Amino acid sequence: MDRIYTNHRHGERRIHIEIDENEIEDLLDDLAGVDTPEAFQSTKDLLRILRESSSAFANDRSRDAQEATS
Repeated sequence: MDRIYTNHRHGERRIHIEIDENEIEDLLDDLAGVDTPEAFQSTKDLLRILRESSSAFANDRSRDAQEATS
């Protein structure tokens, strides 16, 4: 996570974090224990985003490997 941006404008205080592909599985491992029905919705959303991204990147790697051998 080399790039982290913060927005400090009134009414728009938020962070933007770029997560490298190789960091996603580590984050999923670390957050696995917090995936409970009692977790905040934002935690559940983050886990969903990480899982979907992990799956999409795995598909991309598979497609890249197939193209490389074609």
